[in-house]
Order: sequence, then structure tokens, then C-alpha cells
Amino acid sequence: MSKYPNTPTHDNSTKFCLEDWESDLKGISNKLQMTLQEKQGHTAKHTNAMAWESKLSTFWQCIQVTDNLTQEIAGQLELFLGQTKLVCKNIDCSKIAISFLYCRVKKIFICTDKLKEKLLDFFMKLDCLGDDTININSSFIVQCVTNISAKLDQAIVKQQELLKKMIDILKCINEIEKAICEDDCSVEGRIYNLMDVFKRSEEEGITCDITKSCEEKIAPKPILPLNCEKVYVFTQEQYRLAEIEKKEVKRNLEEVCKEYESLASCERSLKDAIDCSKTVQECK
Repeated sequence: MSKYPNTPTHDNSTKFCLEDWESDLKGISNKLQMTLQEKQGHTAKHTNAMAWESKLSTFWQCIQVTDNLTQEIAGQLELFLGQTKLVCKNIDCSKIAISFLYCRVKKIFICTDKLKEKLLDFFMKLDCLGDDTININSSFIVQCVTNISAKLDQAIVKQQELLKKMIDILKCINEIEKAICEDDCSVEGRIYNLMDVFKRSEEEGITCDITKSCEEKIAPKPILPLNCEKVYVFTQEQYRLAEIEKKEVKRNLEEVCKEYESLASCERSLKDAIDCSKTVQECK
């Protein structure tokens, strides 16, 4: 069957041409109906493909946003850990400095105690002289030693206060070190625990195990980094396939639409030709 109307020739009469055109029109109309059904089927497929690709696009964008946020958290944790290590280093240096200063002050304190003992021994010996003719209080040397003894008592009091303050500082430093730098319950330990969860995608030593059976129960806690998560990989692959399918379905739809328009144009031409031919025959 010819797809397009037969062109009249000198050998064929108008009657035979009209019959051929009507026969062609019937065939083209049938084919046009089949093409219309095919067009409707491809249109439905294209609509479904677009809807599915749109949903997967939304899922994939959400996963990417979540992944970016987790990577940002991981970066901030690394920065915070670096600052925490610096604090811990300063705490160690402070402990060493305070301990050294404490030892130095304590050593001086021992010397003042010994000096105090010698001064007491000196006054005891003066008392043991038992010579009433000597006015000890009027002696310039004794007055100087007495003043030294008074100043020494004041120094001992200050040293005791200083040692107490140093002990308090050491206690505070130890508490800070325990809270920030020691064991899993400290700030540093909790940061390490969080970093075990919020892994960086480019971190060395990370291996992704995504070959587990789909029948396994899915844990409510996702695996980080997300590029090691089965949902991440599955969504990424499905989104890629959905994009390919949408393009393929669209291409098929466009081809069917072109064929449909061609057949519809051919049908219109045949109808016009048949109508004109009938009009000419009626005029004879």
C-alpha cells in the first residue's frame, strides 16, 4: 500500500485514482490509529519516566546535601581536634612550669626554715649568757637580727600562701586536663569518637562494603561517609539510569510524533484529493 496518494496519469482514469486514494486513505487511517495508540503509550512512558527521574533527582539532591553537611561536620571536628591538642599541649607545658616553680619555691622555703632555726638558736644562746650587765635590747646587732627575724616570719607566711596558690593551680590544671585531654569521656576522647562516625570521604583507609544482601535488615543509623552507604550508591545509580531512560523515551516519543504528524498530513492530503475528485465527478 502506498503511503502517499497516487498521482493521476493519462493511463488511469479519475475513477480508478479515486478508488486507489480511498484505499490508501483507509490504510493510512488504520496506520494513523495504530500510531496514535503508540504515541499515547510513549507519552505515558515519558510522563512516568519524568516523574520517576524527578523523584530520584529530589532524593539524590537530599543525599548530596546531607553528605556535604556530614563532610563539613567532619572538617570542623578535625579543626576542633587540632585546637584541643594545642590546649592539651599548653596544659602539659603549664604543669611542667608550675611544678618547677613549686619546687623552686619549696626549696627556698626549706632554706628560710633553716635560717629561722639558726636565728632561734642565736636568741637562745643570748638568753643563756645570763649577764645582766649587757642590755641585749640596746645592741645594734641584736636589733638587726630581730628585724631580720620579723621579716623572715613575714616571708614564711607569704611563701606558705604562694605554695597554697600553686597547689590550687596544679589541682585546676589536673581537672582541666582530665576534662579535656584524658580518657574517652574527655573532650578530646569524644571528638575522636565523633570522628569515628563522621568519616571524611577522602580519608585514607576507608573501604566501602556495599555488597551485602538486600534482604538484610537496614540499620536506622546510616553509614558515614554516605558514599559507603547502600542507599547512596543505589540512588546514584538509579538516578543515572532514570536520566538515560528519560532521554531514550523522549527520543522514541519524538520519533513517533514525527511519524504521526507525517501520517496525519498524508491523511489530510488524501481527504482533500478525494473530496476534490468527487466534486469534479459530480460536475460532469
